[in-house]
Amino acid sequence: MIRPATAADAPAIGSMHAQAWQETYPGLVPPALLTEMTDPDRRRAAWARTLAAPLLPGGILVLEQDGAVRGFIAVCAARDAALGASGEVSGLYLLRAAQGRGLGRALLAAGATVLLQAGHDSAGAWALDANTRAAGFYAATGAIAGTRQTGWHGPVALEETAWVWPDLRGVTS
Repeated sequence: MIRPATAADAPAIGSMHAQAWQETYPGLVPPALLTEMTDPDRRRAAWARTLAAPLLPGGILVLEQDGAVRGFIAVCAARDAALGASGEVSGLYLLRAAQGRGLGRALLAAGATVLLQAGHDSAGAWALDANTRAAGFYAATGAIAGTRQTGWHGPVALEETAWVWPDLRGVTS
């Protein structure tokens, strides 16, 4: 079931987010960044702050199965014009065990619906160039590779590409 996140979801989203980083990013980011991003306490605290003041009301959705959060999508107005779209998928994570069953597409469609309702007809997402799984997923859902940039995560520089859905109506169908 996909539903809007609430403040009470912060601990579950934080734990799931830390686990998703642990499953996805070993070997793709420096060990110090991986350690920081996989700290469940740190992720839970970050999600408590995010859910207290979301960038777009209703823009954080969770995928819940068997009473546990297995994934989420966070959408908002584009935070950087370089993204090349009016809306942004600022986060889309799905635990490895839930992948390959159309759940990521369902989360993306739900997020696209929220963006369309907020007046955004296009959206983009930044993905690390090293994360070929994300690039493959975005391409398979109709996103087009756009601008490349160096993204900064504290002192760590990582190359990333903007993946843009020029017409969100195609994502929701």
